[in-house]
Amino acid sequence: MRTQNRASDMFPYLRSPGQRFNLQLLQEAAYRELVQHLDRIEGSTIIVLDEAMIGPFELVTKPKFFADRGIRLVALKPDLVFPKDIKNIVYVLRPRVSLMDQLVGHVKAYGQVGGRQFHILFAPRRSCLCVNQLQNKGVIGSFGRIDELSWSFLPLDADVVTMELPNAYRDVSIDGDTSSLYQVAIGLVQLQRLYGRIPKIYGKGVQAQRVWDQAKHLGMEEKSLYNGDKGAIDQLILLDRGIDLLSPLATQLTYEGLIDEFYGIRQNKLNLPADLFSSDKTAEGRRPEEHLLETSEKKTILMHSGEQLYAELRNKNFNEVTKLLARKAREIHTQMHATSQDKTVQEIKSFVENVLPQLMAQKKSTSEHTTIAGLIHEQVNNTTFSDDLAAEQEFMVCADIDKPSAYIEDKIASKADLRNVMRLICLQCAAASGLKDKLLNHYKREVAQVYGLEVLLTFSNLEMAGLLHPQTDSRAYAVLRKTLHLTVEDNVEVDPKDISYVHSFYAPLTARLVELSLKPLGWQTLKSQINNLHGPTFEDFQAQLIGIGGRNAGSTVSEGSLLHVPRVVLVCFVGGCTFAEIAALRFLADQEDNNVEFLIATTKIINKNTFLDSLMST
Repeated sequence: MRTQNRASDMFPYLRSPGQRFNLQLLQEAAYRELVQHLDRIEGSTIIVLDEAMIGPFELVTKPKFFADRGIRLVALKPDLVFPKDIKNIVYVLRPRVSLMDQLVGHVKAYGQVGGRQFHILFAPRRSCLCVNQLQNKGVIGSFGRIDELSWSFLPLDADVVTMELPNAYRDVSIDGDTSSLYQVAIGLVQLQRLYGRIPKIYGKGVQAQRVWDQAKHLGMEEKSLYNGDKGAIDQLILLDRGIDLLSPLATQLTYEGLIDEFYGIRQNKLNLPADLFSSDKTAEGRRPEEHLLETSEKKTILMHSGEQLYAELRNKNFNEVTKLLARKAREIHTQMHATSQDKTVQEIKSFVENVLPQLMAQKKSTSEHTTIAGLIHEQVNNTTFSDDLAAEQEFMVCADIDKPSAYIEDKIASKADLRNVMRLICLQCAAASGLKDKLLNHYKREVAQVYGLEVLLTFSNLEMAGLLHPQTDSRAYAVLRKTLHLTVEDNVEVDPKDISYVHSFYAPLTARLVELSLKPLGWQTLKSQINNLHGPTFEDFQAQLIGIGGRNAGSTVSEGSLLHVPRVVLVCFVGGCTFAEIAALRFLADQEDNNVEFLIATTKIINKNTFLDSLMST
């Protein structure tokens, strides 16, 4: 119990008051598994982290855990030097054969120390290919334990879980590696182990269907899932990223989305140069206790629901954020400078001891976010940003999408950033439901002429990924734009009434599907409307097995007397989702009429830059 209590204290923000599901349970399960593995290893230990595992570790545990155990953490690199007094070297890795050569080098260089052993924890699964590689190189005898950390979904916030697999969409669509789909399926089974059986399942898309087929098969082997009452989650909506490739390419206009696109949010942390925050001392600004590994001289700002001001700002359209910050600053000023003439000495003492520290913390947070908002303001007022935004919004309303875009041609001619050029071409393709061969070849010629022939490999990748493809007769986007109201001309950004505020104009298709599914007979009505989207539309039902608890155990309570209790919907994005899509779902959850709580699961939170970077690399 002591381990469990200590684990839950690490991330108090993972439990939101009144929420029907508690993601601290997920963090505690991952933490316990790590502790169990480390407890089996005796003697002084150093943990070597693959770069891809640093993020997941930061979501499960804190640096203090390792400091208390006398364990050092270092990042994996070829030229690592290990102290002679270290008995155990534990590698925590993604199962990638390309990493094995580094391990072989370390064993040959440092394996001669008497009594020293090497160990591997593969996450999320042990790899036979990797073990065979070590065997072929003749070093397998130096390894003691070769185990796996079966981490799938890890909690990012009180309502978001992530697998931290940035290349999941690329792996499946370009490289033909479907292991991430299998891992999502395992993750869904693990969630049901913790939170109970999910009775209703809806989904759209080829990869979503594959995930559910595997999850159902894996779940069948765990009879306990079907023997108990219905769990905390009422339904699952599985969405394949491939059904909506316009949303991840669009510019996000929420505060959190813009921060991520300009500066990158990594595991709830934003790192910015400390000198931008002149009022802080560098040591205070860095919050070193938040980092597993040493970082450069940067200020770390925490970005999660435990930070009160950020929780208030994160999902707002940026045009509302500056107004909120100005109001917050005025409120703090008023409270701090309230007259003390009419107060007793006891009241003043109480103010100084209890209220003032809170006000100082609020003032610091407001100052930090005012600085961040100022940086974003400079970026969004840049002419290039506004011109790009205007161009993408033209595509979204299907204006002149069947001919070469003069704006894109100008960008190519001026040799603008290649990623942004490709993004705009892909946006045009998504809005037009494909490009005519003549138009696609025209863009290929123009881009190759300016950026070099190797760019044709990038085109090839984007075609395999489905971001560029020949035009179809269905014109799916043009039809859905009207039937599902994906673009809203008179959208309100401050105190909005519709999810389209997250892009100031455009409602993410995925979020709109979820919104419409909440209505009575929602999914049944939707099925006929989204048939022109690529991939199957499916639904399933996981009934309780007759036996333990009986045929109807638990059903009458949930369906009858608890109708006022919000239903919990797990929305799972296979291939990544954006902060704008998350903001749209949170907006829907905030509407009382919907009476819903969302748990959002994703392979990784992506943005237009990270998504394209993963696909364009050859």
